[in-house]
Order: sequence, then structure tokens, then C-alpha cells
Amino acid sequence: MKELIKRNKRILYIASSFYIVGLVLGVIFNNILPSLSQDNVQNITVLGYFTHNFAANLFLIFSMFTFGILTSILLLLNGFLVGLSSLHSITDHGNDVLFILTALVPHGIFEIPAMILSGALGFKLLDFVYMKIRGIYFSKKQFLLDSLYFVFILFFLTLLAAVTEALITPYLLNKLT
Repeated sequence: MKELIKRNKRILYIASSFYIVGLVLGVIFNNILPSLSQDNVQNITVLGYFTHNFAANLFLIFSMFTFGILTSILLLLNGFLVGLSSLHSITDHGNDVLFILTALVPHGIFEIPAMILSGALGFKLLDFVYMKIRGIYFSKKQFLLDSLYFVFILFFLTLLAAVTEALITPYLLNKLT
């Protein structure tokens, strides 16, 4: 695992950076979009959350064919929406930090790394071209294996996020109210 991260640290840093910039922009510009009601998400199933999030992650992965352009935009946008919704949660729920953390953190610890990992995969083709141009040796087999490992990890992170968001978070929030 350590070697996998080391071989892909450049694209992981780039994806994380775009996501964090989007997050910060979402917090800074939180007043440009109205707060969205969370009433319509009460009965979404594990499968519903999983398919929605995994489809979004796959879309981000396949954005690699834009050589990082769409990947960058999607990571910025997703980070922006998370920053925006986090600040709106604070506004909507006052200073109830426990409620806000309970609503966002349990599934976010899986969902956000999955999104960043998808973004890293979205930069993989650009990284491939970069290494080729720079004359940096790389194994095409290792390149593909790393991508498959990332998708495998991504699958389980997304599944854990879906289970948490559909079953655990609502349970915890009900205990708080």
C-alpha cells in the first residue's frame, strides 16, 4: 500500500489540492447559493447512495480522457459543494457542532477520500503522458495494476460511505434529537 501511494503521490497531491481549493472557495462564497433542504434525502437506501456516488466517481475517473481539464473542474466543484453545504449546515443548525459533525463526518471520512482517489485516477492519463515526455521510466503493467487497485479501494470506500450515510448517520442523528 505504501508503494502504491508513493508511485502515485503526484496525482494524489494534485487531486487533493483541487478538492481543497474547491472546499475553501465553497466556504468563502457560501452566500451565492441558497441552503438546500435535506428533507428529501430521508429514505435513500444503501444502494441508492452507492449507485449515485459510484457513478459520480466513475464519471470523474473517465474524465481522464480530457487530460485533467474536466477532472480539475469536477474536483473543484465537488469540494466547493462540500464547503458550501458544510457552512450552510452551520447556518441552518446554529452552533450545534455535535449535530453537524454527526451529519457530515461519519460518511465523509469514506466519501471524500473516494472522491479524491477518483480524481487521482482522472489525472492518471495526464501523468502517463507527463512521464513519457520527461523520459521517466514506468511499467505499463504497474500503471494498470495501480489503477485497478485504486478502483478496488474506491469501490469499498464508496460502499462504506453508502452504508454509513444510509444506516448509521440517520441512526446517530435520531439519537441526538
